[in-house]
Amino acid sequence: MQRTTLVVVGLLLAASAASAQKPEEVEMKILEEINAYRAKKGAPKLEADDKLNEIAQAHAKGMAKADKYGDDNKNGHVWQGKDPAARVKAAGYKHLGFGENVGWNVAQKDPAGVMVKTWLKSAQHEKNLANKEFTRSGLAAAKSKTGKWYFVHLVVKPAVLKTTVKVTVENKTKQKIAFRVGTKKYELDAGKIGELTHSTSAARAQLGVTWPGKDKEELFDLADKGSYAFTEKDEGKYAFEKTESK
Repeated sequence: MQRTTLVVVGLLLAASAASAQKPEEVEMKILEEINAYRAKKGAPKLEADDKLNEIAQAHAKGMAKADKYGDDNKNGHVWQGKDPAARVKAAGYKHLGFGENVGWNVAQKDPAGVMVKTWLKSAQHEKNLANKEFTRSGLAAAKSKTGKWYFVHLVVKPAVLKTTVKVTVENKTKQKIAFRVGTKKYELDAGKIGELTHSTSAARAQLGVTWPGKDKEELFDLADKGSYAFTEKDEGKYAFEKTESK
C-alpha cells in the first residue's frame, strides 16, 4: 500500500494586512488553483470528499483554536498525538494511498494563493498535488484569533467506489428550510422543489437538517433517484419523508 506523508511547510510572514475572508472561500480557491495545476499536468480533477473534509476540518480547526502548529508548534502533521495515517485510520476511511500537505501563513492578502504557491515550490508537496492516482480531496482552512491561517489538505486514492445520488426535495412547510448534504449547504423556500446530485466515498449519502427553532441536527439517508419532502404535521413538529416520484 502506497502511503505518502509530506514534510511541513515553513511559516510565511508578510507585512500586508489580510482582508476578511471566510474559510470556505479560502478553501474553494485553494481547490480551484490546485485543480487548475493538475489539469496542466494531465492529472484528473480532485473531488471534494465529505469524510476527508471532516478529518481535515477537525485537524485545522483544532490547530487554529489552540493557535499552535502541531503538538510541538513545529510539525503540523502531528496533532493530539496522531499522525496523518492515524487520523485517516481512526475515521475508518479505506484507501490505497494518500498524502497530506499542511502549512500556515499570516497577514497575507491572498492566503489561499500564497499557500498553494508555497506547496508547489516544494518538490515533495508538489508531488502530492500532481499525483494522478489521487482523486479525492479533504481540505480545511481555519483562522486563529491572532489572524494566522492554518491549512490541511488530504489527497487520497480511495479503496471504495463512489456513491452518487440524484434526488428531488420538496419543502411542504411554511418555513424556509436550511440543510446540508455532505459539506454543501442548501436553502429551500416554502413550497419549492429542488433537485440535487451528490457524490461521496462513504457507503451512503446523508442529508442533515437543523429544524427551525431547534439546535440539534438530524441525519437522514438518501437513496438514488429518490423523492423527499420536508413536512410539518403539527406546529413545530417537522419531518423528512420519502414521497412518491413525480
